[in-house]
Amino acid sequence: MITPPPPDVQHNGLQTYLDWARRESAQHDEHRRLKREIELKKLQMELAGLAETPKPVRSKRRSIDTYEAQITEWFDRLPPAARAAPRTMAEFINLLEGRTPGMRAHAPDVSRVLSRLSWVRKRVWRADGEGRRVWLPPSLPRGLPTIPFL
Repeated sequence: MITPPPPDVQHNGLQTYLDWARRESAQHDEHRRLKREIELKKLQMELAGLAETPKPVRSKRRSIDTYEAQITEWFDRLPPAARAAPRTMAEFINLLEGRTPGMRAHAPDVSRVLSRLSWVRKRVWRADGEGRRVWLPPSLPRGLPTIPFL
């Protein structure tokens, strides 16, 4: 038969175990507290970073005068024979760089600039009934020339 240890040894063993369990529990609680504190600091830093992050800068939209400069430069580079030819709005839109970087020119803006530059808008009627709008440069007389290719 096994004899139990004397009562004071039992008590000391139990007390030792309880002391150990309390120390482990305190360490575990401290570890959890530190972990929560670290997570809180990370969250605060992330929120501070979001607040400090500048908003995305929208690309600056240029003035409508950029169309005027582009049209004038293009027209001045043309040979005299090519200057007399009427142009469609599609040609201008494909020719010009838009006011917003990466975008194409907008027809209403181009139309305003062409009018300001004394270009004249006319409609060319053909025998088959098709009417095309064309822009005549300022150097042409107001009457529409005979255009075989339209």
